[in-house]
Amino acid sequence: MNAAVQVVTAFPRLRNDMTIAHAQIEQTGKMPPAAGLACDVVLDIEMCYVLHLMRDRRSAEASMLIDGLLYNDNDDDVATATPPLYAAWLWLAHMTLLIDSGDYVLALSSAENALYQLAGITGKKTDDVLALLASLLYNLAIVHHNTGEDSRAAKELTKAQQLLERLAKKDEARYTPMLLKAIEASTQIITSRTKQMNVLAHYQTATALYTSQLTSDDENASRQALAALVDTLKKEGDIMLEVGNSRNAVKYYTKALRYQKKLSGDMGHRELTISIGLAKALMRLINRRAAAEQLLTSLLPLARRLNATAEQKEIQNLLNNKNKNFKIMNLLKTIFTIIVVLCATLSAQAQLIVGHRGSVWGVENTRAAFINGAQAGAWGLECDIHTTADGTFIICHDSNTKRVGGNETDLAQLTTMQAVNIPLTQTRRGITYAGQLMTLADYLDVCNEQNVVPVVEIKWSTNIHSSTKSPDGNTFDGVPALINLLKQKNCLDRVVIISFMSAVIEYIHQNYPQVQVQVLAGDGDINEWVDWCIKRHIDLDVLHSMLTQDAVKRLHKAGLKVNVWTVDNPDVFKRLQDWGVDFITTNAIFPKELK
Repeated sequence: MNAAVQVVTAFPRLRNDMTIAHAQIEQTGKMPPAAGLACDVVLDIEMCYVLHLMRDRRSAEASMLIDGLLYNDNDDDVATATPPLYAAWLWLAHMTLLIDSGDYVLALSSAENALYQLAGITGKKTDDVLALLASLLYNLAIVHHNTGEDSRAAKELTKAQQLLERLAKKDEARYTPMLLKAIEASTQIITSRTKQMNVLAHYQTATALYTSQLTSDDENASRQALAALVDTLKKEGDIMLEVGNSRNAVKYYTKALRYQKKLSGDMGHRELTISIGLAKALMRLINRRAAAEQLLTSLLPLARRLNATAEQKEIQNLLNNKNKNFKIMNLLKTIFTIIVVLCATLSAQAQLIVGHRGSVWGVENTRAAFINGAQAGAWGLECDIHTTADGTFIICHDSNTKRVGGNETDLAQLTTMQAVNIPLTQTRRGITYAGQLMTLADYLDVCNEQNVVPVVEIKWSTNIHSSTKSPDGNTFDGVPALINLLKQKNCLDRVVIISFMSAVIEYIHQNYPQVQVQVLAGDGDINEWVDWCIKRHIDLDVLHSMLTQDAVKRLHKAGLKVNVWTVDNPDVFKRLQDWGVDFITTNAIFPKELK
């Protein structure tokens, strides 16, 4: 991720024609003579020279000139004062230099100053303002990516891409390079987050193993397991922090400290590093920032006593920077509130990401896959339900568990207890996971805990089934029990029910109109499916290879939504985004609010 490309391209249009000055600077590499020229012309020449220094990577000279322009002693003089647009770009350039030198704390301060300048610009937000804002968002994403905050970085890049897409339509030559850099950066972060979730799955398996070993009769083995458990819990907390799940990070760090206390009553280096992680997680929770500050303040003497120089610096930086991101967020909200009114592009709804059978990080349709999908940024989690012999809705894609390491016995022949006790294993992308089946009730609890939308696919069951070939064989007896369970779990107003059994979907739509439904389509003529949906006013959930852009337009014109499955190819993902589908169901592509 290169900040220099953005700052050069976002250089604002100047008040005066600088063609000759540009040529002189390019030829000599020096500032042209400015004696006797008007103040505004001199300032434009100085801006051109800063741009030249930035391009040539003459950082020290650029920094000195930027400081001189930003801290102008004559700012009260209207003739010599630096205009807000110029000042915003200078702060952006200053931020870029600090990013290049690895000083992310001061880089955030420069971003804050640039945003203050942009917020003060009244009237219509010009393309120059939008380009500067996009570049600032890009630079903020670099800072947050390099400091382990990929969730925040992904959001900033999404906003940057939205702005740059609009700008590129007006001036393709100028803004397309910026847009391509933002897309490239998004890909890097998505790849990074995918790796993080794979690593997290390993740690979750290790945590379960070490926890089971704590009850060993061998005291030495039990103690070794306890030490290993502390390390894995800390690493799980670190990953939760990186993907933006601060609340779960707090839980992991707190558990790690609790177990570490059993190992040692003294505060040592391990306790220090875990406590710093806990403070960082608390700092990202608005109502816990005071507690984070108190914790960090109490850790400073410990870091000094342990001669932990790196940790001392980290604590000090966190204390100095405790309100910086919060202020930047508020400034961005203020600016975007104005821009959203002016730019219809920004108000367009982003696609909602649905985790297919949870996610690729765990045995499909199990707790780990669902939780990891939610933590990776899914809006909804898709599951498949069957019915057991004792009438419980159970989560599984197939009618038996053989494909996921279980056996060939149909779930309809098993009691709930027998079904949930079947050990499952599945190897996905080179990682072997273990898990167990869940009831629908447990799955809904996970959705509520993770604040995601349940997307429930009804499979053929003894008490809910239909067939277009034999309409007389339709059975909807189990639907009331399903609706009642959704009510009990407070999910009825947000659940999405999907099924290939069109008669079941039509029955729920007619009898429970408050429930969102989508009919699944995996074969046939797409135009016939569109006609079917429009006639009944039911949303479509379609195999992505069947869909056409014209079908999306027809359904949207009729006020209907379009979901597509299962999309794991980034190129296909981007094409469907461009078509404007409403939902994308995926196993592994989980960037929040991608546009």
